[in-house]
Amino acid sequence: MFAIERIKIIKNYLEKDKHVSVAMLSNMLNVTEVTIRRDLEKLEREGYIKRTHGGAVINEDYQNDQPLLIDASDDDTDVLQMQEIADTVFHLVSDNDIIMLTDGVTNRFIAKRLTQKNNLTVLTNDLMIALEFSNSPGNNLILLGGNLEDYALYGQLSINNMQNFSLNHLIVEVDGISKNFGITVSSINKASLIQQACKTARTVSIVCPASHFGEKSFYRVGDISIADKVITDSTLEDTYKDYLFDLNIQLYTSVDIYEAG
Repeated sequence: MFAIERIKIIKNYLEKDKHVSVAMLSNMLNVTEVTIRRDLEKLEREGYIKRTHGGAVINEDYQNDQPLLIDASDDDTDVLQMQEIADTVFHLVSDNDIIMLTDGVTNRFIAKRLTQKNNLTVLTNDLMIALEFSNSPGNNLILLGGNLEDYALYGQLSINNMQNFSLNHLIVEVDGISKNFGITVSSINKASLIQQACKTARTVSIVCPASHFGEKSFYRVGDISIADKVITDSTLEDTYKDYLFDLNIQLYTSVDIYEAG
C-alpha cells in the first residue's frame, strides 16, 4: 500500500475516533510499527495530529484549506511507480479518445500526464482529476454527479448518470488484485460505480501497483476477467505475469513492455 493511501486511511479513522494506536494501525494496515510511526511523524509535521505514547490524537485546531493533489514528500519509490504507470497509460490513450478515469491517487498521476493530449473527452468522479483538466483547455472534462466523499463522487446519482455515457476506454484504479478474490476496492460505493462503468466501456483497463497484487481490500468488484488490460509497474512478480497470460489478459508493466495477451 502506498504511503499516500495509508495516510488517507489514518486520517479517516482519526476523523471518527479522534485517537489511534500504533499497534492497531500496524495490524489494520498490515505494515510494521516503524512504518506507522513514520506516517504519524508526517501527520504531526503537517499539524494534523499530536503524537502520544504509543499512538496519536487528532489536532482539533488543524485546518487544511488547500488539499494537495500529490504530496511531494511521499516515498520516492511510490511516486516513481505511479509515474511509470502514468507514462504507460499515456501511450495507450490517443488524441480524440473518449475515456473515464475513476478516482485514485495513481489515476491523478495519469490525469496530469494526459493533459498533454489533445481533444480528449474525459469523464471522472474525482475532483482532483477534474482540477488537473480544468487547466487543459485542449481537452473536454465531464464531472460525474453524485454524493461527495473525500474528493470523489459516488452514490445512486453517480450510477444513474453513468448510464448516459458510452466510453471508448475506462481506466479503473483498484486497491487489490488476487487470484482468490479477484479485483477489490476499499468501499462499496466505489465497487458499485466501477461495476456500472464497466457496462458502458468498449475497453476496460485496470490500474494497480505491483505491490497491491496478492492483496485484497474490503469490497469485491468482480473477477479479473472483467479487464481487457492490466497496467502496473515493472516490479510485478512473474507468478502474476503467468497468471494473466493464462487468462489471455493484456499486461503492460512499462511503456515499452507488453507482456501478455
